[in-house]
This record gives sequence, C-alpha cells and structure tokens, in this order.
Amino acid sequence: MVGRLLASLWLALAIIVTALPAVAQLKTAPAALTADRITYTSGYQILRATGNVVISYQGLILTATELTYDGQNQTITASGPLRLANGDTLTIVADFAELSADLQNGVLRGARMVLNRQMQLSAVEIRRSKGRYNLLSQAAASSCSVTLAKPTPIWQIRARRIVHDEQQHQLYFENARLQILNVPIAFVPRLRVPDPSVKRASGFLVPGLSNSTLYGAKLSAPYFLTLGDYADVKLTPFLFSSGTATLQFDFRQRFANGALDISGAYTSDSVSTRRNRGYLFGTGNLRFSNGFKADIDLQFVSDGRYFLDHGLSERERLESYVRIDKTKRHSYFGAEIRGFRSLRAAIDGDVIPFLLNEFTYQRRFSPSGLGGQLGFNLTAGGLVRASATDILGRGRDVTRLSASVDWRRNWFLAGGLVFSTIAELHADRYQVSQDSTYPIPINRLTPITALELRLPLAKSTEKATQVLEPVLQLVWSPKTIIAVPNDDSVLVDYEATNLFSLNRFAGADIYEAGFRANIGFNYSRRSASNWNIDATFGRIIRPADLGQFTPASGLAGSLSSYVGAAQISLPSKLKLVQRSVFNRGFGLTKNETSLVYHHKKFDISSSYLWLVAGAAANTVDRAEWSVKTGIDIGSKWRGTTTWRYDLVSSSASDAGVAFSYRNECIKIDLSLSRSFVSSSNIDASTDFGVQVTLEGFGSRSSSDTFDHKCSDL
Repeated sequence: MVGRLLASLWLALAIIVTALPAVAQLKTAPAALTADRITYTSGYQILRATGNVVISYQGLILTATELTYDGQNQTITASGPLRLANGDTLTIVADFAELSADLQNGVLRGARMVLNRQMQLSAVEIRRSKGRYNLLSQAAASSCSVTLAKPTPIWQIRARRIVHDEQQHQLYFENARLQILNVPIAFVPRLRVPDPSVKRASGFLVPGLSNSTLYGAKLSAPYFLTLGDYADVKLTPFLFSSGTATLQFDFRQRFANGALDISGAYTSDSVSTRRNRGYLFGTGNLRFSNGFKADIDLQFVSDGRYFLDHGLSERERLESYVRIDKTKRHSYFGAEIRGFRSLRAAIDGDVIPFLLNEFTYQRRFSPSGLGGQLGFNLTAGGLVRASATDILGRGRDVTRLSASVDWRRNWFLAGGLVFSTIAELHADRYQVSQDSTYPIPINRLTPITALELRLPLAKSTEKATQVLEPVLQLVWSPKTIIAVPNDDSVLVDYEATNLFSLNRFAGADIYEAGFRANIGFNYSRRSASNWNIDATFGRIIRPADLGQFTPASGLAGSLSSYVGAAQISLPSKLKLVQRSVFNRGFGLTKNETSLVYHHKKFDISSSYLWLVAGAAANTVDRAEWSVKTGIDIGSKWRGTTTWRYDLVSSSASDAGVAFSYRNECIKIDLSLSRSFVSSSNIDASTDFGVQVTLEGFGSRSSSDTFDHKCSDL
C-alpha cells in the first residue's frame, strides 16, 4: 500500500511539472528564458523552446512562438510572430529573426518597428548593430494608423534605408520621398529628424505659408538650434512675393535662478518708404538668495507702423523697464526705471514722458496701543521729457518725493454693524523744471479722513447663502489742494471697483478734494449648485461740486452718476459680466457686457462696449460688438470665428475664420482674416494662412484622443 501511494505521488508531481512552463538559465549568456516546452540536443549545446517563448536581457524582452538557441555560436533563431521590445521606447514586430544571445545584434525579416507608441516604421528587414543602431532596408515611416479598411496612410516617408540611433534618438533617411496618399510630394537625398522621444533637437520646424494684400504671399522656414540643455534659438526667415525679406529670431536661456528671453526681427522692406526695419524685445529675471529679485523688459522698434504693417501687434506704445524689488510679509522695497515710446503718429513723442524712475518702500504695522493696521509709504521718483520747450509744460521735467501714513481700524458693534475709522496723511515735495507756470519747489500736505459703516445681512438655506451689505463712507479732505503738475492722473475711470475708494484719481498727483459720501451696497450669492452672483451698485454725493472732474467721467456735479457691476456664474459653465454707468436720470452713459460659455464641444465669448462722448452731448463716442466662437466638428475638425463690428460707423472692423484638422498623424491649420479699417495709420488688409504639421517627429500628440498606441498592434 505504501509503495502504491508513493508511486501515485510521484506520478502526480510529474504531471504538474510537465504542465508548468519550462524555465532555463542560459549558461553562456546572462539571459533568462521561459517557455511552455524546452528541450536540449547535441550535448546541451542546442536549446529549443516552443510555446509562449519569452527571453529577457538587460531590459530587452523577446517573445516568439518558437526559438532555437545555439550555445556554441551564441546565436538565437526565432520564428514568429515575434516581438522585441524595450519598454514603450522601442518595439519591433517581425516574422523571423537571427539574433545574438544578448539581443544586441542580428537580423529581423518582415519587420515593423514602433517608436514611443507614436511612429511606426516597416521594412523588408531590420539589422541590429551594437545594441544601438537599427538599419531598416526598403523602409517606410509614418505616424498614421494603418488598418485593413484604410491600408494607405495619409502620409508616409519611404526611403531606401532608414537608420535609427537608439542612443542619440535620431532617424536618418537615405533617398527619402514624402508621399501624401501614395502621391510623391517631395524628394530628399538625405534627411535627419529626431525620433518621438526627443523634446528638443536642432533642425527645421514646420514651414508656413500665408498671404496678405499688402506684402503678398509669405513663406516661412523656421530652424530650431539647441545650445546645450538650457538654451536654444529659433531662426525664422520670411520671404514675401513683393520682394520683402525678414529674419526673425527667438532666443531662450534658463538659469538655476532666472531666465532670459530675447526676440527680434530685421526686415528689408520693399513696400515701405523705410527700407531697413525691425524690432528687438528682451525680458529677463533673476532671483537672489536674500529675497531680492531683478526683472528687465526692453522693447525697441524701428518705426511706429512696423507691427501693424506686418500683422505682429496692435500695440500703441512700448514700455521698457529695469526693476529690483523684495517683498516680505510686512514690507516691500522696489526701485525701477521705466521708459515709454508712443507708436501713434498723432502723438508727439517729445512732449510725453519717455523716462520714469521710482523708488518705493512700504511697511505695515499692527500697533498695540492704537489698534488696527498702520502703514507707511515712501516714494521718490521723477519723469523726463525729450522736449526742452517751456510752453504749457511741453518740456516739463518733474522730480517728486512723497511720504504717507495710513491707518484703519474696525469695530464690530451690536447687530452685526461694522464701524471703521480711516485716516491718511500725504506729504509731497515737487521739483519742476522747464515749466515756468509752477513755482520751485512745491510742498504739499494732504490729510484724508473717513468713517465707514457696513451692515452685512446674511441668509442661508440648504440651497444657497446670500449676503447683502449696505455700505456708507463719509470722506473728508481739504477743499483746496495745492496744484502740482498732473502727469499720472489725467484719465479717470469711474467704476464699481473704486466706488468705495478715498481717491478716484489713478495716481498721486491729484487727490480728490472736499467732503463726499460714497453710498452703495454689495451683494453675493453662493449655492451648492455653483449658481453664483456678485454685484455692486452705488453713487457719490457731495455738498458742492469743486470742478475736479469732467462731465464725461460721471463724477462731475454734486450727485455723481450711478455705477454698477455684476457677475453671474452658472453651473453650465456660463459666465456673464456686466459693468454700467448711469446718469442722474438713469440714462446709460457707459456699458460693458461680456459673455463666456464653455462646453465640451462648443464655446463662445462675446463682448459689447458702449460709451457716450459726454454727459452734455448725448452722442455715442464708441460702440462695438465682438464675438468669438469655437466648435468641434466631429472628432477631428475644429472651427473658430472672430468678428468685431463698429456700431458707430455701422460697419465691420475685422473678421476671421479658421479651421483646424487633426488626427493621430497630421495637423492642418487654415485661416482667413480681414481687417476692414483703413486710416492714415492702418491699411485695410486680408490675410490667408495655411500650415501642415506631421505629428510624430520629436513630439507626441498633445491630445490623448489621437494616441493610437502603435505598440499594441
């Protein structure tokens, strides 16, 4: 009985071992092999494996149906379908392979190679050399999906030979031709491109083609040059059918504690009366270990029309600055030099300030005896004009030293009433030159005091929380404030954001004078469904008008205009922003409306602007309506439109339409825009552009929608 039991156990064990996959360690090569069945012949020199064969060596994995290992010659012969993979970086699928035992050298026939699951290359055979080079004969490369239903890719590059360098991540093509739907488009004897794993590599980028009515057809051929791991430059030559030529450059440098970016262009212009034109922009920043940071932004252009003529920008002025500052929890220090240049032909650049320098120090305190928050501010600066004319301040230069102290304290009273006291004291000293209408020097001391009452009224339910807060500010400052040159407060923008401000002038050259009451309310609604509202409404009341404001500002008179603002956000990703100014009879004098709606497949933004020239003259000074839309057309097309309409002239200002097609291997951008405005500074023009990008070279698709995962094929 015991003998029979032992025999049965040995038989069961033999059956189990036979059913398990065989495992062998290749003695002559540091590789591991598993298979359903492994046999040895010729004195253990020949190993044959069949069924689910897997061999691995230093990250390389070879799977095959059948495999023969020759221990004497250190070679592997495998039949397929077989796959040689190195993670997601490299995958080779073939019918037959003869490889060295370490999988570094050999030949694979009837093979396809997939790089980074993004680009596939097919060849009659692939020769591996030194574990670094893959040489593909009679090969084709494409990132397009190929199926039985669509056997022809949208684009492919066919070549007599393709060499893939795994170490340098480069693809080399010999006698290459680009084919679109099997139609030859271009022939290149030799071509080098980065493989999909490369993020930065020197070489030509996607060329561009566009057309404008002013300069004609435009062809661009950008070249990207890496300058180490932390710097690069892009050079883009533009050739126009009108004979104009431009060379544009973009340089980037990154440091451990900062960055530097320089861009510019030189144009030999055949259309403009000025032959040599161009611009130069530079930005940089540095961060220091002691908390200081330095920033620089320099902007130069040859002439004011250059950006408009070449469709680069609609900016009306340039600003350059050099700044160093340091921000701490309770203090701030900053020093800055800023330069200006107007690009508008109607403005004389000699009579506007072209240079401004300013030093600022701010400090916040929490005095224990006084309570509240105490602030100190010290500012020193000056501005310079190029003109030396002493007429109406056309050449006026100004130096200013200002010091101010401000204090605010809140008291929380019964019934939820919040009572606040506010006080400010400003001391200014002006030194004026080249303007005989002002004495030298000018000393000014301006006190401002205010009392503020707020009564937050809240209501909460399961659906929403609402807060209504009436606000009353009583503000006093002297009726008569010593006049100084006004350079930073020429324009006054009266809106809801400064309804409860002590001074509605933008700068420090003018302070709001006299007694006034700022009256209004704030309202907010927050709901669990993200149905939210924020609103502000109010006006300003004065005992008498001191003549500081123009009627068009909405602040003139003893009773100001009403100002209101509201923002509504809906859970459907809809946002509406409304800002308005109403005169005393609730006539609309200023209106800004913007609407934004985002959907998964569709988005739209629209804005409406309406301004009255003045309260006395009931004429519209500016009114325009703009719309921008975007819609996904199917899964691969997207269309966008832009439109701006001038309601004063009852004509369109500009319009544009663009279409973009994108799949896993190609991106096509088409655009058409028209500027209808024609003046002494801007000419009406029409621009058309087209750009085609072949995905897969040196980049991955920015959208996972088109990641077809070639390695899964």
